[in-house]
Amino acid sequence: MNDIEVISEDKNDHLMLKVVESGNIEALERFIQLRERETSRQASLLFDEHFSIMQAEFGAVARSKKAYGYNYAPLEALQRSYNPVIFKHGFSYSWDEEAIEGGKRCTMKISGHGSSRSNSFDIPQLDPVVSREGKVKQNAVQVAGAMSTYGRRYSFISGFGVIIDDEDHDAVTQEEATDVSERVQKLKACKDLKELMAAWTEIYPTVTGDARAIGILSAVKDQLKGELK
Repeated sequence: MNDIEVISEDKNDHLMLKVVESGNIEALERFIQLRERETSRQASLLFDEHFSIMQAEFGAVARSKKAYGYNYAPLEALQRSYNPVIFKHGFSYSWDEEAIEGGKRCTMKISGHGSSRSNSFDIPQLDPVVSREGKVKQNAVQVAGAMSTYGRRYSFISGFGVIIDDEDHDAVTQEEATDVSERVQKLKACKDLKELMAAWTEIYPTVTGDARAIGILSAVKDQLKGELK
């Protein structure tokens, strides 16, 4: 703690004592509210300062895992790469999940230096995966786990602003880019929340693994949710 902070705290304590001695309850409540807001503001500034320093040390993570026609960086690889830097700079994170209409919402909370920040990712309900022969490849429990992993992965990427190697050269064809545009229009054509969630549930599985497409479509969906409420 520097001299300026000590002086500031001493001054606040002196003012607090004066307000208490005055016996004015309303003035005391206002003083406490102002002090709490200022404390929160200072903590938020400190959070942002350390967060930017932390991000400067982030390196790129390779797309080390293969899926159906694409490569991606799994959550465990992201955590192995970034956790040491995150913890070194005084930050921690946790996830909460809640059921929403048509799926699940995964919210990541980043805490550090007396402040916190949250971001959410909505995952539509996915059906169990069945092979062409009719055999179940992923049951309901496994699907629920996969939904949680998707939510945690994408909220981690967006929350910390991590870098995925070769992200600017993702193998997205012109046809796929056109499809994203068409999907955006399909979302915008929805007239209410129920119709929007139904469209999202249909669209989401078709872009799984394409972080760019998911980011665009999620932003459009969240904007429409606010407008349709």
